Amino acid sequence: MWDADSAAYILSRSARYPGALDIQPDWTGEVLTDPDMLAAEPDPKSRIKAARFIGYSVSAGTVLTVVAWRDERGELHGINAWKTSGAELRRYQEDR
Repeated sequence: MWDADSAAYILSRSARYPGALDIQPDWTGEVLTDPDMLAAEPDPKSRIKAARFIGYSVSAGTVLTVVAWRDERGELHGINAWKTSGAELRRYQEDR
């Protein structure tokens, strides 16, 4: 799901956002298999009609937001990921 550049981008979040969690690409797969995952496809916040997934990663021990685009074969390609907070975290917790 993650090409080398996109994986490097999420692995280095703390370099861009001090105190941010660096996201391991494998954690995002756990989000996609969370039975309580929330999905917005397409994401209304996306200009390119990417999808947004919010779910729990057991390995990360937290809820993550994953943004990805789906190709013509239906395969997801990661764009970004971060530790979920604010309204999105509340929505995930309320919908469980």
